[in-house]
Amino acid sequence: MSEFVEMVCPRCGAPLHGQGERFTCDHCGARLLLQRSTPTGVDRKGIQTVNGVSLVPYSYHDPQASLEAFSLLVPQGWSVSGGVEWIPSRPAAPVSIHLLLQSPDGVTALEGFPTQYFTWTTNPMIMMTKPRGSLYFGYEVQQPLSARDSLRQYFLPRFRNFQGLSVLEESPAPDLLQHALKNQPSPNQGGQYYNDTIRARIGYTLNGKAIAEKIFVVAEVTRVVSPGLMGSVDSYFWSLGFGSSLRSSPEQVDSYEELYRAVIASLKVNPSWGAFVQQVSSGLVNNTIRGIQQIGELSRQISRNADEMRESSMRGWQERSAIYDRLNERFDQHIRGVDPYFDPNTGGSVELPAGYTQAWSTPLGEYIVSDDPNFNPNIGSTQNWTPLEPQK
Repeated sequence: MSEFVEMVCPRCGAPLHGQGERFTCDHCGARLLLQRSTPTGVDRKGIQTVNGVSLVPYSYHDPQASLEAFSLLVPQGWSVSGGVEWIPSRPAAPVSIHLLLQSPDGVTALEGFPTQYFTWTTNPMIMMTKPRGSLYFGYEVQQPLSARDSLRQYFLPRFRNFQGLSVLEESPAPDLLQHALKNQPSPNQGGQYYNDTIRARIGYTLNGKAIAEKIFVVAEVTRVVSPGLMGSVDSYFWSLGFGSSLRSSPEQVDSYEELYRAVIASLKVNPSWGAFVQQVSSGLVNNTIRGIQQIGELSRQISRNADEMRESSMRGWQERSAIYDRLNERFDQHIRGVDPYFDPNTGGSVELPAGYTQAWSTPLGEYIVSDDPNFNPNIGSTQNWTPLEPQK
């Protein structure tokens, strides 16, 4: 059955005219915003809305590890493909993650790219046996480059090798760097560490449609100096990682920027899975794992023998993560333009558009926000509007 709702101003009772959720009363001039509750059966705490798009929780279960690898929020109704790939031939970084979130029409998409790992050395003996382009313990032998040059030389040819592709804009991205590196372990103190970022906008044609895509990547380099027979030797271990992109039509790509940032900010790696990856890496480095078929057995062994260790690690991670989560939550709310409130009608938190000084809700799950200090939705209304308390 359809439900018909008459929209009237809660201040003066005059009819409201307009579309969407924003209204202005023609009689008294009140500026109102109406947000209805989510459909029955949907957990309000599990759903966020950014620019009219609902984000729902998604988790990826790694079958090789028998663990949840990571979780994030994805736009409701979008397809999710990709996941974790194990690469035992690269002992120091044995996993690769590639994830694609795609809208039903196939035009708009968010993508997370696998990290590209490289190594380089000035040791002539190693260079004779491991020339440029070969693999050295699973790392590709290539000289370190800036983020901009790496994007053009490695990233675009490997992930966006489209005829007619053009780079339209390029700039550093320090704002995204801090967010990308949050919760990451400290760089190797035994070497000299530095990083570089690039944000690029590219254009190309996909399935006959013009596409604009924004790409972000980080180049990280660690340089280690060690003595050699003919003087010091420089060794470089570097990567092109944290690659992510947003694509859509040229007219709409900018409108999805907040959605893209909200999805990226929601990504959380399961610390138990991260600990398992480290266990596998150590086993590969020590040559105790001969192939990918043995990864599942190692998972079961760790589960049987290391429960206490993982519980201790989990508690420590949770304590540290709580601090990062509070900071990240504020950053996430800022970029999405929302403020948190406590709703007495539900007994939980709710996020409403930022910039307003007052908010109310009804037991039916309707919300009104206003910046008028004299506004009271209970005056002249047949509903019971409860004021909400801002959360700090």
